[in-house]
Amino acid sequence: MNASNSITAAIFSAFIKCPTKAHLLAIGERAPNAYFADIEARIESLYKAAAKRRPGVGAEITEPIDFRELWAGPDYATVTHQVDCETAVYDFALPQHKPRGRQPRESPPVGPFVPVLFTPWDKPNLSDRLLVCFGALSLLQATGILADAGTLISGDSYRRRTVKIADHVARTRQTIDAIETICRSREPPALILNKHCAVCDFQPRCRGLAIERDDLSLLNAMTAKEKAKCSAKGIFTITQLSYGYRPRRRKRTRTDAEGSAASAKRGAPADRNDHKLKALAIKKNQIHVVGAPSLALAAVPIFLDVEGMPDTDSYYLVGLRFESGGKHVERSFWADGLEDEQVIWANCLRTLKAIGNPQIVSYGAYETRFLRQMKERYVSAVADLEFVDRLIGNSVNLVGRIYGKIYFPTFSNSLKEVGRYLGFEWTWPQASGAAAPLLRRAWELGADDGFKRELVGYNMDDCRAGRGGRGRPGAYMRWRSVRPECG
Repeated sequence: MNASNSITAAIFSAFIKCPTKAHLLAIGERAPNAYFADIEARIESLYKAAAKRRPGVGAEITEPIDFRELWAGPDYATVTHQVDCETAVYDFALPQHKPRGRQPRESPPVGPFVPVLFTPWDKPNLSDRLLVCFGALSLLQATGILADAGTLISGDSYRRRTVKIADHVARTRQTIDAIETICRSREPPALILNKHCAVCDFQPRCRGLAIERDDLSLLNAMTAKEKAKCSAKGIFTITQLSYGYRPRRRKRTRTDAEGSAASAKRGAPADRNDHKLKALAIKKNQIHVVGAPSLALAAVPIFLDVEGMPDTDSYYLVGLRFESGGKHVERSFWADGLEDEQVIWANCLRTLKAIGNPQIVSYGAYETRFLRQMKERYVSAVADLEFVDRLIGNSVNLVGRIYGKIYFPTFSNSLKEVGRYLGFEWTWPQASGAAAPLLRRAWELGADDGFKRELVGYNMDDCRAGRGGRGRPGAYMRWRSVRPECG
């Protein structure tokens, strides 16, 4: 196949996550580094090897055939063979279906072929099913036969799922057509930053271009609908957006109505995030504050950070940082597997109870959800139930205190951006909540202690970024330096 007229499974998968990434892979542009590509390739290789060794799975799934070896293999006419979807190639120069007699090969492969995909995650998503369908359409070009179904092997249990090709073939063909359009266009697709950027090796390139263009997609708190509205008004940059900011008008309240029942029922208005004020803060490189935010802790602040696996709804690492006797104390609790989750929770709970009067401080709501989940799963004693309820009730979410009140000159309120603005640096250069599950899965499959050390250090750095540590400031320590500038 002519490389310029074909797309690989890697390009197809990339397009679903980000059209720009697919375009860059299609034209052969190299990423600044291959950190995430190497980790994903390692996970894929280890998972396939583990699946073949798994009793029962290996018997059902024979050695998958590389798509490029279809024409060089033995006679497949009588035996059903699985073809690895990760190796599939689709050729734009060929029709979607060609009769066998007109195949470009002298001896086209003949026989029952089933596309198969291995995914290490417990909850396969739509993109996985579309990739199976992509493999089926690639086989259709090669054999003239469209498979009725494909196979998806996923998760720690190596669960075998059947993917009905007919359910996804229309969406898959639409995606292939869209990829063909961007591959043959002289102009790359519109640069739009999204959630995948955190685990993409092209992130430095794309983010650098977006900053150079002052692109609105840098503001990840803005929804696609809000950005579309701005575009319709001719607003394409953060600087342009900043000129639309107007200070909020304070509502006058009658003295005789301040204590009325109607006033009490209405309550305080909910905080809202003002994208225009955020844009103004970035343009002026200044912190802007609305109202008079406060942060008062009535007990011993315990900075908590938790790492979990979203596909299994489980937790594997808990970090605590607090002060005791004038010294900073750090505790990390690591779970090797699902069966150790209760153990790390018991150790964490024992540590918190020993402090006496703890108050949880976290950056985001993930840690509070962790406490609620642990309470439901493992807490039964009445005293422990009351203790955990107090932890949840008195917990402080720093993001909640920032939202709608403090506008840092950062593109988002994420801990990484705000922390780095305040002078904190993570030991792990690629640190992000989206990247952590990749390292954990690689560790589970290969037991590489280097990944474990990276994760434990990253988790504790998150705790330090909230409180401050290693001589570096944190969000909490800088809170009192914030002063109202606008209202």
